[in-house]
Amino acid sequence: MTEIREVEPAELIAGLSRALDLTEGEPMGHSIRSCWIGMRLAQALNLSQDVADDLFFALLLKDAGCSANAAQVSSWFGTDDRQAKLDLKRTNWSRMADALRFALAHAAPGQPPVTRLNKMVGLARRGISSANELVALRCTRGAQIVRALGWSGAIPEAVLNLDEHWDGSGAPGGARGTEIPLLARILLLSQTAEIFWRRGGPDAARDVVKARRGEWFDPELVDVFLAETSRPEFFRDLEKVGTPDTVHEYFPRVALGMGAATDIMSTAEIFAQIVDAKSPWTRWHSIRTAHYAAWTAKHMGLSQDVQESVKLAGFFHDLGKLGISNLVLDKPGRLSVEERRHMESHPRLTYEVLEPLSALADTAYAASCHHERLDGSGYHRGLSGSNVPLQAQVVAVADIYDALTADRPYRHGLEPEAAIRILQQDMGTKLNGEAVDAIRAMPFPMPVSETLEGID
Repeated sequence: MTEIREVEPAELIAGLSRALDLTEGEPMGHSIRSCWIGMRLAQALNLSQDVADDLFFALLLKDAGCSANAAQVSSWFGTDDRQAKLDLKRTNWSRMADALRFALAHAAPGQPPVTRLNKMVGLARRGISSANELVALRCTRGAQIVRALGWSGAIPEAVLNLDEHWDGSGAPGGARGTEIPLLARILLLSQTAEIFWRRGGPDAARDVVKARRGEWFDPELVDVFLAETSRPEFFRDLEKVGTPDTVHEYFPRVALGMGAATDIMSTAEIFAQIVDAKSPWTRWHSIRTAHYAAWTAKHMGLSQDVQESVKLAGFFHDLGKLGISNLVLDKPGRLSVEERRHMESHPRLTYEVLEPLSALADTAYAASCHHERLDGSGYHRGLSGSNVPLQAQVVAVADIYDALTADRPYRHGLEPEAAIRILQQDMGTKLNGEAVDAIRAMPFPMPVSETLEGID
């Protein structure tokens, strides 16, 4: 175990943006590639260094509010929220006909006709405003999160206005033309171009940008994009982009003071809230788990460095759940074999998000091992005994304790004493006995209210 090492704010945010991609149904690297496209446009526009620095972070954080509407999308449409949100980004939802086709395609697909009909009726009652409502919720929440991360001014404003359209048909405020901040205009074009490029290649990206010129996109910005992408090397270079190091040349030059462990911790806490917002049943779960784990580590007599590592792993442990469908997360009954397999992929996704951040290597591994068990019965690596990192053993106990004492769609939360009795059944076999003994002494409710003010 090592202490938390410093990491550049640009590298940290770039790495964590890969988690945001998951909730939008995108492969990891979408935001980083959108960032690369946007920064190429910034160069062509000769934006000042300060403006370019703001644009860099706005591009990476454009989907910071992505989890806020996941449960609603899944509930309203009766479908996988990730697929619906991905398809919505490829749909010209400001056109009634396109929005209607989208709704029909995503109303409880694969379900019996009566179920699909009921969903369609519900969507019809909401009307075209429902798509605007979902977009507005995501953008508003995203701007709040960016402010909570410590930025003000141009960056949260860009995120807030991400889905405004040049012709005024967008959301959340129906701004038009130059009323829309320039950075927001770049964000929308960059992400749209990336999505269509990845699905259909360079021609698809250029075609959609040309088709929406003057409708979604600033005409002058479209012309710059078309000029830049006329060079064959543009898309060849884009193919190499996807991890933080591939946008290193655009890292802001001004130090923003996010190097210390405390700043990494506060950033991790906010991303934990992003995770917890994905389902109404996991509200504050990662926050409580992190604090329970840190308290447990302290009462086990572990060093301050280990306590901090445990807390950070607690904040990050469920990052991968951003890639899990809300149909599974919010299901009130028993999961099928396929659904269970899908759910059990989240520790692996957690590791894949964090793995490129070398400064957090130990934390990434520990966070991704929180479902491993001492007897080898856990997942996803099937580790056993001392091969399970101590931080993961502590987080596992805290994670189970919070899950048992919190309400879930299939049951009410248990009283602390009942939860402890269940933990004791696995002491020394599946779970670390010292951690269980320590958490038994924890006051309930744990006094973490100062962290729960957050971004509600």
